[in-house]
Amino acid sequence: MLQLSALLTALLCGALQGAPPPPPPPPPIDGTWELTRIFRSGAARTWRAVPIDSSVYLRLTLKTMPGEWIDGRLYRRYHGREERGKIEAGPLRGTGRYIIGADLEYPVSQKARTAAWLVGDTLRLGTPFVPDADSLELRRVTTDAPYPTTVLEVVTGR
Repeated sequence: MLQLSALLTALLCGALQGAPPPPPPPPPIDGTWELTRIFRSGAARTWRAVPIDSSVYLRLTLKTMPGEWIDGRLYRRYHGREERGKIEAGPLRGTGRYIIGADLEYPVSQKARTAAWLVGDTLRLGTPFVPDADSLELRRVTTDAPYPTTVLEVVTGR
């Protein structure tokens, strides 16, 4: 019991002497995110693994900057064609959601913007980054993780 009180006294003395507070944790959206599932609507519920060269694949790297705007990089494969670009994003105040935008080249040149939100440790996106998708699901990966060979396509019944 004496050791516990000595430890608490030492901690309190350190706090009273102006020890700097610990740095805040990084925002939860920061990091590298990889597409794992594409959701589409269809007549019958089903799922299948699709090779990334016959579909659309994404990997996003996001970093929150001072002032809460988010900078990042996009790696996208559109049916085998590689494309890289800059991401600009920011939070939608009070909603827990974000707006993510990027310039895309395929199938036509466009400035794509989509809503994004966290569900646990999964990042969900709206549709513009993958044509004909209802929504996208990305998981956090390390920056140097190998690229997958397939992505899961989930068809939800109407």
